[in-house]
Amino acid sequence: MTSKAHVSTAISTDRAEDFAATINLLDLGSVQVSALTYPPLRASRTTKLIRQSDPGLYLVSVTLGGRVGFGHAGRETVVDTGELTFIDASLPGVVVNDVPLTQMVIQIPKDHLPLRPRLVERALARPMPARRGLGSLMTSFVGQLMMSARELTPADGARLTAVVLDLVACLLAGQLDEPTMVSESRQQLLQRRVFSFIEQRVGDPTLTPAVIAAAHQISVRTLHLLFQDEGLTVSGWIRSQRLDRCCRDLADPASDSRPVHAIGARWGFINAAGFNRAFRRAYGLPPGDYRRQLQQGRQLR
Repeated sequence: MTSKAHVSTAISTDRAEDFAATINLLDLGSVQVSALTYPPLRASRTTKLIRQSDPGLYLVSVTLGGRVGFGHAGRETVVDTGELTFIDASLPGVVVNDVPLTQMVIQIPKDHLPLRPRLVERALARPMPARRGLGSLMTSFVGQLMMSARELTPADGARLTAVVLDLVACLLAGQLDEPTMVSESRQQLLQRRVFSFIEQRVGDPTLTPAVIAAAHQISVRTLHLLFQDEGLTVSGWIRSQRLDRCCRDLADPASDSRPVHAIGARWGFINAAGFNRAFRRAYGLPPGDYRRQLQQGRQLR
């Protein structure tokens, strides 16, 4: 359960015969929050597990009851009730609690947090207060989200994600006494979120500028300005990403039996004629001819 909710870990416990634990998960989209209770155990995030699965996450672990020890990033620390710490899921580590634990974990994609990684490293496996200052504000806000989970809509997720990320960034900046540690402007961070959103949904034929703008709580005009600064158009970028994925499939021998129009449909081109036109305009020949050329080249090798 914890591997599915967070990251893959190897867990051992002396309480296997009467192990009683709970986990409640709130998915805001890119940010996830979970509330957990569990008896004494040892959880290891090994190099092997990281090689098998590394989603690129920071975990903010808040101890609400009990105490927990962390061996992580070259540090050994104990986080008591009312404290929190940061974990980099891309690094190995060990978590041990010798008493029952109540914990809240905030799961954040690294590329969504506007902080320089080298500065974040200074915060890893170091206890920070969760009952005063920005730690209290962040913990209280996220706790209220958990209590109101059933009332939240998918549209709320994008707005609330931005609030959580801002609170976490401010907390770290304050704890590390680095007021300038935010490495990107809000506009740069928004651009990165928008590009990531498109990449994850590029095969959806309903993906339009209006849909993207609504998901990020901005106007369509603001969205177009973001792309204009990069010398792009929103629709043009979506089309180029779709064509790029079509090229990959057409070049893949495993897709040789799949009809060309089906490959186009897989990546959002629901009209075969429109797919042909877009492909020819971009690459100078129809997708069927493109595939045949690649197949002939493989046969000559």
